[in-house]
Amino acid sequence: MTDTEKKRPWWRRNRPLLSLLAVVVIAGGTYLLLGGHSGTPVKQVSLSVALNDVNAGKVTSAKIDDQANTVTLTLKDAHRKVYASYPFAYSADLTKALLAKHVKTETGKPTASNPFMGMLLAYGPVLLIIGFLLYLVNSGKLTGSVGKFSGRRGQQLGEVPSERFADVAGCDEAITELQELVEFLKDGERFTALGAKPPRGALLVGPPGTGKTLLARAVAGEAGVPFFPVAGSDFVETFVGVGAKRARDLFDKARSAGKAIIFIDEIDAVGRARGGKGPSHGGESERENTLVSMLNEMDGFHARNVIVLAATNRPDVLDEALVRPGRLDRQIQVPNPDRRGRTAILRVHTRGKPVAADVNLVSVARQTPGMSGAELAQVVNEACMDAARAGKSEVDMAAFQSAIATVAIGKERTSALVTEHDRQITAWHEAGHTVAALLQPDADDPVSVTIVPRGVSGGTTWMSGNDNVYLHRKAALAQLTTALAGRAAEQALFDGEYTQGASGDLAAATDLARKMVTEYGMTDFGYVQLDADTLRMGGEVAMRAHEQMNQLLSDAHLRAEALLAENRPLLTLVAQALLAEETLSVDRIRELRDQVEAEVTERPNITAA
Repeated sequence: MTDTEKKRPWWRRNRPLLSLLAVVVIAGGTYLLLGGHSGTPVKQVSLSVALNDVNAGKVTSAKIDDQANTVTLTLKDAHRKVYASYPFAYSADLTKALLAKHVKTETGKPTASNPFMGMLLAYGPVLLIIGFLLYLVNSGKLTGSVGKFSGRRGQQLGEVPSERFADVAGCDEAITELQELVEFLKDGERFTALGAKPPRGALLVGPPGTGKTLLARAVAGEAGVPFFPVAGSDFVETFVGVGAKRARDLFDKARSAGKAIIFIDEIDAVGRARGGKGPSHGGESERENTLVSMLNEMDGFHARNVIVLAATNRPDVLDEALVRPGRLDRQIQVPNPDRRGRTAILRVHTRGKPVAADVNLVSVARQTPGMSGAELAQVVNEACMDAARAGKSEVDMAAFQSAIATVAIGKERTSALVTEHDRQITAWHEAGHTVAALLQPDADDPVSVTIVPRGVSGGTTWMSGNDNVYLHRKAALAQLTTALAGRAAEQALFDGEYTQGASGDLAAATDLARKMVTEYGMTDFGYVQLDADTLRMGGEVAMRAHEQMNQLLSDAHLRAEALLAENRPLLTLVAQALLAEETLSVDRIRELRDQVEAEVTERPNITAA
């Protein structure tokens, strides 16, 4: 509790609790006044049962209500009461039956109801609803008060983050662009003295998990200014005016702190382009009102010394007014890291952890192309957990290999029932990929191969990857050959027969072949690019493109068959090793290759002898 809160009266500090107590008191009072605590319980029975009690002499008194057509009987047995309904115009006969048994009877208009009871019945539910709304308002759940925001990921609004640029890796260009914001927050007079207008905001654009939030916190930490993190969804409400008020309160609080940074994560939740034509529903109208309020607050006339950073992975859907000059006028790209960036991120996350000497983070980075910083952090964590489960004192390379597969595909399905027949097919299939990748000079080298089921895959062959931005035609053809080598290996095992196990390989190879034909201009089809709609529509052009794609795959399959036939001893040896060991590292794969080459070299000498 802060000093300001301690100075407030106790009843103001505990308004939510008092509101809830008021609701309970009102509900309890209503229950008691409505007869919930009556001393004599009243039970409804059928008219025949009531008449049987009267004829049996069990009734001491009765009250007939002609308006409600009910009779209430007081029984001799512990003064219990029952009531029953009777047909219209039966009251006279009922009265005669009661008088015949000498039962004290009251008839005519019912006793006047309690006026207070009637008011309570009419207004009691309304009071309950009002009490509940008061509780919500006082607890901050229906207000736009930024003071009630909990902040992002448990962080309080207005704190100075502890993160620095040294804690961020894999996005050096983004850090360079953000460094100018830090310099302005530290020494803004140096810019304004030369007539430069201070920056107002920046939009961090990139896929999920690339560290946009961490970057924003590092900017505030480097500048030493308060950080106000919120999510775009925090402003989206169906209650009229709530979102707009939250936006105003947020900027007011940031301006009161002097120099500050406001960070709006997933800003596309509130900053989508405004709809255009036709009426809009209430939620959409409120979102647009919130956006207008935010745009006004972000304007340079109001947000002095306050820089707005926002993050999104959908910049194409944002309103144009949000990214115009003077607002979020800078787009800073935060893409998935390259190999060098992945290596740096791995070094950050392995800092202080007992990593074994055999761990090569560059090799790990080569095996994780396309992974974001969050996924790399998960790889390190999974590796540490794997080493701990195995009882190791250090996190070795085997743990990292297992972690990469876990993050990319899924955990090992050790309980899966795999027959010996399926194990043999998987071993030969993966051996085909491995041998084809190992022997082609233009293909990426295999790093690891396993026949342990993971996710939906029965086996996996990992390639080393490379840092090349451009894909030349020979490398693309080598990729196709490696992809079709699994099917070719199955045919080598079954003398021409094969299974459906290559469906995933065919999907990946088809996608690459389509790009080579319709986007990359790598075939005789020509240089004209075709979009997906043209291919779906069919026609002569689509048929020609299909023929070119099929020709690429057919040629790749023939090359794979020839390569594996020429190197059948190595294919067989790798498949047998997989059946025995289940997982082979790159060193073990090369050892098997050297073993086959040594045997081939020794054969002529044996023949000559």
